[in-house]
Amino acid sequence: MLFSRHPGNPIIPRSPGTFHSRHVANPDVITWQGKYLLYYRGQGEDRHDQIGVAWADPATFDGVSWEHYADNPIIKAGPDAYDAQHVLDPGAVVMDDRIFLYYSAHPAVPSRYPGICLATSEDGILFSKNAQNPIVVGMSPEVVYRDGLFHLFYTRPMMDRGQAWFMCLSEDGVHYHPWDERVVLRPTEQAGDFDAYSIVTPRILWDAPWYYAIYAGSDRYSDYPHAFGLARSQDLYHWERYPGNPIMLRGEPGAWDEGALWFGTTIRHGDRYYLWYEGCGGGGALARDADYGGYGSETFSQIGLATCPAPFPQW
Repeated sequence: MLFSRHPGNPIIPRSPGTFHSRHVANPDVITWQGKYLLYYRGQGEDRHDQIGVAWADPATFDGVSWEHYADNPIIKAGPDAYDAQHVLDPGAVVMDDRIFLYYSAHPAVPSRYPGICLATSEDGILFSKNAQNPIVVGMSPEVVYRDGLFHLFYTRPMMDRGQAWFMCLSEDGVHYHPWDERVVLRPTEQAGDFDAYSIVTPRILWDAPWYYAIYAGSDRYSDYPHAFGLARSQDLYHWERYPGNPIMLRGEPGAWDEGALWFGTTIRHGDRYYLWYEGCGGGGALARDADYGGYGSETFSQIGLATCPAPFPQW
């Protein structure tokens, strides 16, 4: 495995009396005005997922210490029907001194498939939801701005197996072209591969001359992955997997992250990569052997940290 867990995990646990008293998950880290901003999903006793923010000073950065905004959550569920149940999975990018934050929106009507929505901010804290939400059908957004285009990545179920990784483009970050949608990474369908059945929650890191994607994969479930894989690209369209995959496995039985791993968001700070991730556990055999086994009753999501030396091995 390339990454080693921090001994103090989970570094952001669920916490009574906060908006993330039941679950804390979906980390995304960007650099903004000389600080690292961490966006994340929380769920409290009202059972609605919402998005909060924390920040750290790069000069004193250790990957563990974050100052959480006192008035979290900053992006709340509702009041519109399309995101009345949950807002989660933040994926942010900076463009022209504005933050474009994409998120998965779960509607009040359970039968409707979730959509990807957009909120923007000029200070990283106060966000305005876009009037044209939802803008793309999908989940787990990630975004890269390159060559005058927003490259929006997301996952969606396939016809014959779990989920695959899609991308479409926009000039303004609001209007995307579904006819230009393409699959950029799909399950291998090869017996024995950790990502044979499904690929979910990719996060992208630029470390010249490569874009690296850390994604979660499963050989049996659509959205209950047991490991992270690594892929690389130089154009964001064509991706090649690391031959040593997987690069990180879920925790051992009884660990806080024994069940599943999602959202391996990564930055390079000095000569190390720092990877924050959502892990779930707490339910023993139920967490390990069932799809979302006991989730929300016996197993719960929290945020952990893992690190490894930079740069990644080349292949």
